[in-house]
Amino acid sequence: MNVIGLTSGNVPVGATGESSRSLAGMAGERLPQQAAEAEGAGRTPELMAGLWHAPVAVLGQAGRLVCCRLDALPGEPEEVAARILNESERQFWQAMRAVDKRRREWLMGRAAAKDAVRVLLERHCGARLAAAEIEIAPDPYGRPRAGGTWVERLGVQPSVSISHSFGTAVAMAVLDAGQGVGIDLENVHQRRENFESIAFSGDERDLLSALESAIRQEWALRMWCAKESVGKALGRGLSAGMQAFHITGLEPTSGLIHLELRAGALEQFPRLRDQTLEAHTVREGDFVVSASTYQQGAVRMRPSRQQIQDYLLQKMVELTQDWDYAEPVGPESKLFTELGFESLDAVVLCTAIQEHYQAPMPFAELLAEIGQQQRDLSINELTDFVNTHLSGPGADGATGRPQ
Repeated sequence: MNVIGLTSGNVPVGATGESSRSLAGMAGERLPQQAAEAEGAGRTPELMAGLWHAPVAVLGQAGRLVCCRLDALPGEPEEVAARILNESERQFWQAMRAVDKRRREWLMGRAAAKDAVRVLLERHCGARLAAAEIEIAPDPYGRPRAGGTWVERLGVQPSVSISHSFGTAVAMAVLDAGQGVGIDLENVHQRRENFESIAFSGDERDLLSALESAIRQEWALRMWCAKESVGKALGRGLSAGMQAFHITGLEPTSGLIHLELRAGALEQFPRLRDQTLEAHTVREGDFVVSASTYQQGAVRMRPSRQQIQDYLLQKMVELTQDWDYAEPVGPESKLFTELGFESLDAVVLCTAIQEHYQAPMPFAELLAEIGQQQRDLSINELTDFVNTHLSGPGADGATGRPQ
């Protein structure tokens, strides 16, 4: 996955070229990038939230997803509510029996979600809507959905996910109603008593203990966010319980977190049994964020390296079962000098791999390099190649169910 330098270390907000800063006290003022775009397109976006690229970047879906972040309301809550909420939303907000902090967070989340949907609809449909024209309402499982009279006219209904922490709200939207999105945000200074013992199993705490002590607290939050974002992407949240989303591996360099479903979550999604799921995490400033997507019955994720290797070994056995090769096929077996592969055999294998994972990979370049260097290719090296390109820039087009 192309994370464009965001998943390791801290990146200041706005480093991507568009400000994600608070617009408090600046209602109607355009963000720098928005102002430039508005001049060229003849429009005034009047967004309250700023575009936030970090969560979109780690998913590798720039253009297909929009994420907005709001650090403060640009005015008093009542004024903002009157401007961005429709009648039913205003009635709900006014009837909320919650502390002021909670009511403000709810309003900020709706502002960010509406702006994300507005940007998405203008980008893909050419529709310029006011915030009040977009209603954010929960589906039967509590997942927010965007709606309005424009849904039938435009033929789209974006999926939305909302999160907030420490006075900041974020929302992510995707155009395809069949693709769920999940985003979760936590402030690194937010520390709960007995947090790790409640949130994680013994195996998961062992993964944390194996990390350098300096990054354990941050990664505990990343793990928490990962469970939340996958649950939101699936559309059921953590209704099955925290332990039903079991973390099996961490990749500190890339920010990836591997999970599998257990117990109640498997009852909700039995076809995801034995699937390795992924959440993409990043730290930016004082915040940790995790993002996931879900398409056609699967969270947008790839298999683990071990699963790839197991598949390749099985495939090699199938291909060579009628060949004159008596030795067992293993990770260090060489395709050409040991297994007796010819060029056509390699092409057949590469085609089978791409069809299996439903993802294009630069096998032509790999085979050309091997030919030029006059060297062989082991199954172990092939595993690394597939593993790299399933999570690299070319993988963002593969949205089908993992096989």
